[in-house]
Amino acid sequence: MLSSSIPEVQYLLDRQAILDVVNRYARGIDRHDEDMIMSVYHDDAIDEHGVFDGGPRDFAKWANDFHAENTWSHTHNITTHNCEIDGDTAHAESYCLYALRRRNNKTVIIGGGRYIDKLTKENGEWKIKLRKLYIDWRAEADATIFATPNGYPVGSWDKEDPSYARPLERSV
Repeated sequence: MLSSSIPEVQYLLDRQAILDVVNRYARGIDRHDEDMIMSVYHDDAIDEHGVFDGGPRDFAKWANDFHAENTWSHTHNITTHNCEIDGDTAHAESYCLYALRRRNNKTVIIGGGRYIDKLTKENGEWKIKLRKLYIDWRAEADATIFATPNGYPVGSWDKEDPSYARPLERSV
């Protein structure tokens, strides 16, 4: 983890590291990457996520199982991000827009919510200590247009997804 003796620079480094944690969580959820999901939480963290309330390992399994059993695809998009840092503790509110394509290929759930996080920096690394999810709105829409990708490639829920490719190369 980078550090600086200039307070304003340290603030910017910490704020970016916190945003990276929030974004890495969304990527881990959408790729069903348990290791990535686990990397954003301290071992003793708690996630209050609707009907789920517990630690990171159980949460990662619950979230991956829920998405695999109920959806064909999903995306979680972090938008507005507010953060207050006080030493090695931070409080963040991150807005999320999400879409979940149901297995029936006829409907998609779209919604907006907020992750309210308490993060702490331990051993020089910011991670979530407590997360609370609030759903502010949701709706169902016709998803039949998504039944075929219309020539677009389809990603996967594992490390075969092209986002893991290093280096990324042109498809031919």
